[in-house]
Amino acid sequence: MKISEIFSSIQGEGRSQGYPVLFIRTSGCTRNCDFCDTQYHKEGKELSVKEVVAQINKSNLDTVVWTGGEPLLQLKEIQEVIYSTNKLHDLETNGDLILTKKYLNDLNALFDCICISPKSLEVAERTHSLSLSFNTDIKVVTDLYKVNVGLVKYATTLMPLTTNDKEETNLIQRRVWDYCVNHNLFYSARMHVNVWGVIKKGK
Repeated sequence: MKISEIFSSIQGEGRSQGYPVLFIRTSGCTRNCDFCDTQYHKEGKELSVKEVVAQINKSNLDTVVWTGGEPLLQLKEIQEVIYSTNKLHDLETNGDLILTKKYLNDLNALFDCICISPKSLEVAERTHSLSLSFNTDIKVVTDLYKVNVGLVKYATTLMPLTTNDKEETNLIQRRVWDYCVNHNLFYSARMHVNVWGVIKKGK
């Protein structure tokens, strides 16, 4: 497997925010977004399935979060890891490779929680049309003004866009907060960014 990093931290976003988890960041992605805040995922190293399993089993944490990059590029190996551990496993994916209902059903059987964060309208529409199960969310990062506005209607979760301007970011957070109240959507904070600032390895 090609892995960027394995580290323990607090889940900072989504329905499991606030819980301590073991993150496994895979290397490689289906996209090369210029706004990606984890570009360093490309600097991965080769680990065997057994080595990854050993690190998971050594952890005292109950939940493993697969993130990236795009973890589904290594789904076969991730399956082997999951079958060799006794932990909960969550998935963070951009949804590019989720093309059919059967594929999503297979993922639902494998992972305890799935968070799809689409980067295009086409992916948001497609994944939303697949009759999402109770353990699958579509998370859209937005300022409700310019960024990802067209994707919002497909979201089950909204996360406010973070900018370099603290005052602007706070205004966006309030705007998204009110929208979630009025449209019965889950509001996802970015707790790790609020605590540590710009995303860095191991946080």
